[in-house]
Amino acid sequence: MRKQPHYLPAIVTGLALVLGLLPCRAQNAGEVKLRFLSFPKSIEPLKVELRLAEGKTVGVEAPSNEFSQPLSVVSTGVWSVGETVEGPDGGPVFKEYGRTEAPASPQQMLLLVRKGASNADGFELIALDGRVGAFGGGKFLFMNAAKVDIAGVVGEEKFAVKPGSHTILKPKAVEAGGLAHAMFYFRKDNEPRAFFSSRWPVGDHARSMIFFYHDPESKLIRMHTIRDFL
Repeated sequence: MRKQPHYLPAIVTGLALVLGLLPCRAQNAGEVKLRFLSFPKSIEPLKVELRLAEGKTVGVEAPSNEFSQPLSVVSTGVWSVGETVEGPDGGPVFKEYGRTEAPASPQQMLLLVRKGASNADGFELIALDGRVGAFGGGKFLFMNAAKVDIAGVVGEEKFAVKPGSHTILKPKAVEAGGLAHAMFYFRKDNEPRAFFSSRWPVGDHARSMIFFYHDPESKLIRMHTIRDFL
């Protein structure tokens, strides 16, 4: 009888271990580290439920001054937020307040922009690729939550966003000290009106999010800025 090579059992054992790992990797293929941020700004984090599957949700908190700690979930390709309420038959029913498609990324950011005074008024959801290569250091996200067109220039980069829209740009520092001049305008009577001018630090160690909105009392356009240090 022909003897098996002495190394064959080790190879078989190694293959078995590799094959044994494959199901685990397949199961974790859709796992995402998801971070949350909400607007308008609030002292207390916004609390909602994230729908994971039929009849399954998880409660999340979305602060407005910084991104939340990452939550590991399995992506279904769509992010849906809302709350569980009592249905017509007395059983629990998920009431959706907003949804958006999820990007194909293992690290994501979900922005929850409330449309009214309460969660029940609904949300505009914006899902971003959270990897540094996609939304990394030195990049600025401008979200127009105001009711008029907003335009601006940071350094030598120009942008324009309509109400409910957003854009991302990466300006370069054009002044000493790693600074870039920022100036913003809103449209009134079909003419641009400047409402902000300053010098901003620009660098690869932080990414910034700027929300434009109308102050509910003065009705003037304000900004809410968040820096996420990498």
